[in-house]
Amino acid sequence: MPRSLHRILLAVVVGFLGVALAACGGEQETTSSSAATQTSATTVSENPSASVVGGPKPVSPTTSVADEHAAHTQCGRAKGPDGSLQIVILDGDLNCDTAEQIASEYSPKISTGAPQTVAGWECGPSQTPGILASCSKGDQEFGLAP
Repeated sequence: MPRSLHRILLAVVVGFLGVALAACGGEQETTSSSAATQTSATTVSENPSASVVGGPKPVSPTTSVADEHAAHTQCGRAKGPDGSLQIVILDGDLNCDTAEQIASEYSPKISTGAPQTVAGWECGPSQTPGILASCSKGDQEFGLAP
């Protein structure tokens, strides 16, 4: 094959690849800018380079933990793994002083996720909605709510 024909063939292949790659990049940019235009009209971001995911905004809950457990005695607060937790008497004739004492001993251990015995009380993760952890002894029980 003559040298000039070889060069022409190489130039055609390189040109074809260049056009193909340019077309792909242009298509992605068009899709991205079109999607960004659609979402930016409904979503405001403080960071202009942040990704925006479209969709409906989550609905805020209409009831709080305090509302759910309003019928129960609420005592003070105890330190939790991610902030303070509300102490809520769930069952029995338990007084707040006892619940607060046990809660202050147990609260640093909540993050283990394992059941713990604290001064004769069985404490661990709770199955009650809105209660992170609970402690019980006999017919007495209190919970720790965020």
